[in-house]
Amino acid sequence: MKKQKTDVAAKGKKNKLTPEQHRINMDLTCKLVFASLFAGCGGSSKGYELAAMLELLAVEWDKNARDSFSLNFPDVPVKDWDIFQLEGRQILDAIGLHPGELDVFDASPPCQGLSTANSNRNTSDLRNSLYLKTIRLINQVQSKVFVIENVSGLIKGKMKAFFNQVVDELSKLDYYCEYQVLKANEHGVPQARERCYIIGLRGDIYRKFGKLPLFPEPDMETAQRMRVCDVLPHIKYFSPGQFDDRIIPATEPMCTITKTASAWVYEENGLRRKPTIAELKVLSSFPADYKLVGSFNQQWARIGNAVPPNLAKSIGMNIQQRVLTAEVMHYARSNKALQFAREMAAKAIYLDTGDDEVKMAA
Repeated sequence: MKKQKTDVAAKGKKNKLTPEQHRINMDLTCKLVFASLFAGCGGSSKGYELAAMLELLAVEWDKNARDSFSLNFPDVPVKDWDIFQLEGRQILDAIGLHPGELDVFDASPPCQGLSTANSNRNTSDLRNSLYLKTIRLINQVQSKVFVIENVSGLIKGKMKAFFNQVVDELSKLDYYCEYQVLKANEHGVPQARERCYIIGLRGDIYRKFGKLPLFPEPDMETAQRMRVCDVLPHIKYFSPGQFDDRIIPATEPMCTITKTASAWVYEENGLRRKPTIAELKVLSSFPADYKLVGSFNQQWARIGNAVPPNLAKSIGMNIQQRVLTAEVMHYARSNKALQFAREMAAKAIYLDTGDDEVKMAA
């Protein structure tokens, strides 16, 4: 009998919450709610969950990543929508919200066209245009806060021209924005990974409350304990591999774990080998019981492409405690704030699509 193929992402569909159930959850828990674009296997999602935030929707095109995501977040709908064809109204309809009601819009556009690990970085790489599409979706959804994560190469070398284009597009939005390169080991991740974050606060909130601390403070005390030897004491050295053959003592944070299985570790007896998936989880701050599917290389790629959960947790905690505070949320959920968001979203949709009915409705 031929074995029938199953889609792991389809399992547990009957358990997924309806938009109305999401609304009830929001009212009962008072948690900040968020949606994830380019969700991958769920690194950011896990971090925000650890920060006591509630995810309403994830979007991810890669099937292996979706399968892994669904195993870990069975109640979160994960869609394989074409981002280029996606509109903000589609996102909001899927979660039963209106413009301005989503608290955090999180996105990690593909970074291979921007990464310093890519020797052929190209400002016209098609993947880079997904970044600009993400900005347009933010404008249509009008979340209170948005978080865009990418590689630090976004602001380096010839990619600065593309970054300037991003800044120009963001300036057209009514958001107060800041960018910063965060070091993962300063946020509870035993890895020397740097990520460029752009965080935006909707303009009406900024004008009412002023400049709020959008970024978490680095935890230098914790950083001192984010060495390979602290979390994997049986490892004595490691090497980035690929084009970098340095042998680095385990008294340092792990090198950046990329999507390709390039890194090596050395045990005390001199054995040189690839890190196991369990070790990669530890080095990226994933829980030991986090589920991944596929081959060794596929699981490695999921971890390499993911935002380390503890880094996302640090950002989520900061948003809750210092940005979207009770006082800010009291205003942001008011009729005045929601009317502002609806008008801004309608204007954005009109400018993007030329939909006269939307403009009149505003």
